[in-house]
Order: sequence, then C-alpha cells, then structure tokens
Amino acid sequence: MTKRRPPINAKRRSPPGSVPGQLQIAHSAGKSKIRVMAFGPDALEERQVTDLNAILEMKRKFTTIWVDIVQFGDPDLISQIGDTFGLHSLALEDAVNTHQRPKVEEYDDHLFVVALMPGVDDPIHAEQVAFFIGAGYVITFQERPGDCFENVRDRLRRGTGRIRSMGSDYTAYALLDAIIDSYFPALEKMGDRLEALETRVIDDPAPENIADLHDMKRALLLLRRAIWPHRDVFNSLIRNEHPLISHETRPFLRDCYDHSVQLMDIVETYREMASGLVDMHISSVSMKLNEVMKVLTIVATIFIPLSFIASVYGMNFNRGISPWNMPELDWYLGYPFALLLMCASAAGLLWYIWKKGWLR
Repeated sequence: MTKRRPPINAKRRSPPGSVPGQLQIAHSAGKSKIRVMAFGPDALEERQVTDLNAILEMKRKFTTIWVDIVQFGDPDLISQIGDTFGLHSLALEDAVNTHQRPKVEEYDDHLFVVALMPGVDDPIHAEQVAFFIGAGYVITFQERPGDCFENVRDRLRRGTGRIRSMGSDYTAYALLDAIIDSYFPALEKMGDRLEALETRVIDDPAPENIADLHDMKRALLLLRRAIWPHRDVFNSLIRNEHPLISHETRPFLRDCYDHSVQLMDIVETYREMASGLVDMHISSVSMKLNEVMKVLTIVATIFIPLSFIASVYGMNFNRGISPWNMPELDWYLGYPFALLLMCASAAGLLWYIWKKGWLR
C-alpha cells in the first residue's frame, strides 16, 4: 500500500468569522512551557517559570530578557504576557495560529517577526517561530518542543562574544541566524540523497526511483516555500529605519540575508538536478527498453527465414503425383541440407546485422 503523504498545507487556522485578536487555541495544544533567560554584560539568570510575576522580577533585575514560550495550552498566561509587554492583539493571535508566512510587522514600541524553523525530527516540514522584539526584551513563541537555539543559549551562559551587551535586537538576530543556519545541514542531507539517487538512476533505472524522485521534488518545494520569504524579512529589517534595530546590528542582519539567498540558490540547484534526474530516469528506461526490443527484433529477424524454410519442408506434397513435389525428400542428405541451409541463412543475417553496426 502506498504511504499517504501529509498535505502541504496542514496548518491549523482560526474558524471563519472569528473575532480579530482572539486567541484560538487548539484543544490538542500542550501545556505551555516558559523558559526565561535574563542577562546583562556581567550576569545571567535562567529558569523555567509558571507565572507572570517571575518574568517581571527578572525583567527588573536585568537589561535584556528572552522569554521563550513553547506550546500554547495556557491562553490566559499568554494573554497576560501580551498585556504586560504591550503586544498587539493581532500579532499575538498570529503568533499562536501557526500558518503564517515569514514576515515583519512594525508597531509603535515593538516588532513582530515570523520565521520558519526546520523541524527537529523532520526538517522538511518547518515549524513557525514568532518573535516580539522590544526595548530590552525578546519573546519567542514555538509550536512544539525542540529547536535550534541551544548554541545561542550556550553563548549566553558562557558570556562569550557580544551577545550579552548588544541588546534585544542582537539577541533576536542571533536566534534568526540560528534558524537560517539550521537549513544548511538539511540541504546537505538532501544533496547526499540526490547523489545516491543519481547513482541509482544511472546504474539501475528501477520503477521505485521515480517515486523517490517525486518525493525529493516535493521536499524541495516545501523547503523553497519555507526559505524564500525570509529574504524579504531580512531585507525589511535592514532597510526600514526602526529605532529598535541599531546600526551595529544591521551588518549582522545583512549576513543573514546573504545566507538566505545562498540557501535559495542551493534549493533551486537541487530542484533542477531533481528534474534532470526525472528526465534521465525516463531516458534510461527508454534506452533499456530499446535495447531489449533490439535484441528481440534481431532474434525474430534471424528466425524468420528459419521458420520459412521449416514451413516449406513441412508442406508434405505427394511425391507420387509429381516428381517436382519436394524432390529434396528423396535426397540421401536432404535433412542435413535443410539444416545447413538454416544455419547458413542465420549466419548470413548475423553477419549483415554486425556489418551494419546494429550489434555494437
């Protein structure tokens, strides 16, 4: 039985006619887990929190705070966080409704950014990550546990580089950069799969290759849809003069833009390779079929005169009525003569076919 592929657009959406700005949480949503990392140039505090007061306490003690919310099973707590930080209700609704396209929305005192992160278990199906960037804070919303931010957390814990002293915009850049860079390992695996498929198509154009190639093209299409809009996101963050994005952070965002363009080049190259492999598979199958047909045609061509000779000597005309009826039946070497005639006809045809180059 053919394995059913998940639909390309398998995201939860708000019911038609819903009130704008209302949090529509799915019943299957898991309990929200909130991890807070509050830091300054010389200190850091990290902990799991369950109430708003702990977040506010850490915010008062440090210059920058990163609130990471995973799963949306506690809409009341999410609403309280939105009210406390002054997050726009429409942006908060988009953060928990995970069908958004990567985008940037500007508000008076904060930025709302949506990015798509490769899944931990299945990099092809991306996960939405929503960012709220404000003065001294970054709030992220993730669909499910597991992310690519552990290196950023390690940098914050160690205090290496400039990440603790550059502010919330640089923290948001570091997280966005981690998302973009996490696509490269996924594409490297896709490249290895393409090379293996190329070898299979050339060596053994089996029927299952075409299904694998279509799966590859579908995966590349999903990756393209996830990566493409990030270029506009970084371009908007670089070009729009928003006070929350400092001039010191803009060159780093340009590096993210360059990486997104590089990713798109790789994806487009792989898509062309996959399309070429489909054509190569069809050509290989056609060539293999042509070789089989050529051999069968040569065999049939050789046996045509042999069948003719055998059928002539199988007509059994009565020799008693006319001496012209098959005189070879009275020959002493009539049967060897017939066999020799068949062998000579087959050898002559083989020589002619070889001379024409049809056997080479």
